[in-house]
This record gives sequence, structure tokens and C-alpha cells, in this order.
Amino acid sequence: MNSDVIQITNTFYKALMPAVFRQRLHRFAAVVDLDGDSVTVHIPNSGRLRELLYPGNRVWLHDEGHPKRQTRYTLVAADVSGGRAFIDSRLPNRILARNWRDLPQLSSFGQAWTEVAYGGSRFDMALRCEDVEETTLLEAKCVTLVEEGTAFFPDAPSERGRRHVLELAQAQGRGDRGMVMFFAQHPAAERIMPHRTTDPAFADAVKKAMEAGVAFYGVRVLIGDDSLELSEIPVGEA
Repeated sequence: MNSDVIQITNTFYKALMPAVFRQRLHRFAAVVDLDGDSVTVHIPNSGRLRELLYPGNRVWLHDEGHPKRQTRYTLVAADVSGGRAFIDSRLPNRILARNWRDLPQLSSFGQAWTEVAYGGSRFDMALRCEDVEETTLLEAKCVTLVEEGTAFFPDAPSERGRRHVLELAQAQGRGDRGMVMFFAQHPAAERIMPHRTTDPAFADAVKKAMEAGVAFYGVRVLIGDDSLELSEIPVGEA
């Protein structure tokens, strides 16, 4: 992906509803004020999200349209300076599943599969070029923590993330390829870095994987009512 902006149709969210954040009950649930009512909503992200989900901040809800769900609404975004940060950790995989051919890093591949088991892990996607036995394993990460233009991952220690990165490094030694795509879902993101302060083991794993040849890409995702804008931002080594 070059510096040009790629636009894809927003098929992921219907009209979003504003609410006021009040309290996080646990990792996956919160209480918000919606039109004067106290409502429990689902949080699709297990991260800390402290800079986004705090009492009084405006958040945005998506009606999932499943009447049998315990929580009707999912909290998918929060107001930040300059727009909205989308906390929905499902979004990167949904973009890849529907629009992987639109991403320049992946446009050379002819086949793709989602949720692929390899070694001791399950990766978000596996890709292959026509008439080539080599498989590229792809792991996607949702990034929401931004400080002074730098997006950091993770915002809480991630044993799963570390394991995935090291598995990709091992795949490089077995004749396959590894790729990590960080999706920064925040308008202020200008670059992406491993968050060494929060998870030094993950930062060390990224360094090892880079040395092994694993490819790391950063994508800033800006979500509008009708479209998503994707643009490449650099990934650094912490």
C-alpha cells in the first residue's frame, strides 16, 4: 500500500447511535446512557481502552440486529480529538475477508482462506499465489491506543499476540512466509510501534520476527458513514 488512500464501501456498520459512557462492568460489557436510559452494551475488545472509555465520553453504538442477544447494542467507537476511534477488534478480519484483494500488499495472491490452523496457533488468513506451494500466513491486529501520533500495540499484555508473532517467525524457517498487519483505527495514528512499556515480551517477539523476515505493515482506518479510507503508515521496532 502506498501513500494513496484506498476507499472501500462501508458494509460493516449501519447508522450508529450516540451514547454517553458511564461504567465498564468487565472486559466485554459496559453501561451507557442512551436516550436517557441506562443500557448494558457489548464491548468487542478485551483491551484496557482507558483513554477512550471513561465516564462522560461520547461513544457510538451499533445495533447488531440479533433479537436473541443478551445485549442489543455493541459499543464500536468513542470520540477522540479529530473524530472517532473505532475499538471494534472484529473489523480488521472483516476487512480482510471482504476486501483483501483491494489491499496492495495482498493483490498478488490468487487464493485466500480465513481462520487457518498452523503449528500451535490459528491465524486470521492464509494466502497463496497461483502455482506456488509457499503459503503466507497473515495475522491482523486492531490498534486503538495513540499517543502523540504513535499508535501502540498492545494496550495490555498479550500472550496470544506474542505467540502468534513467534509462530510466524518459525514459519519463515519452514519455507513459508509470515505477515502481520496492524490496523490503526484512530484518526491521529501516523505510525505504529510495539508497546514495549506495556508488553516487553511482545516487543522482543516483533524484533525477532522482523529479523527472521516476517513482513509488518501498518494501515490507518478512517470510518465514515458510507466508506472506509485505508492508508499505509510505517511500523517501527521498539
